[in-house]
Amino acid sequence: MASMVVTIDRAGRVVIPKPVRDLLALGPEVAIEVVVEGDSMRLTPQRPPSRSYQLVDGFPRIDPAPGITTTDADVQEWRDADRR
Repeated sequence: MASMVVTIDRAGRVVIPKPVRDLLALGPEVAIEVVVEGDSMRLTPQRPPSRSYQLVDGFPRIDPAPGITTTDADVQEWRDADRR
């Protein structure tokens, strides 16, 4: 994607252009980390940890991830959502 120039408004806000938001799947309330590097800054969306899965005997097995727990209610919610 080509570079874009945006301006800072009087309140110090910067609007992230829609094509960039769409490309990075950024929606409202997404936390953005700001890192200053010399005279530049880097903006990085903070995403929740993701979990991978494997098929075992035709059934998905969700791999463990530190700090994430999965309950029976979570699995039921995923199943219900998949059926819609």
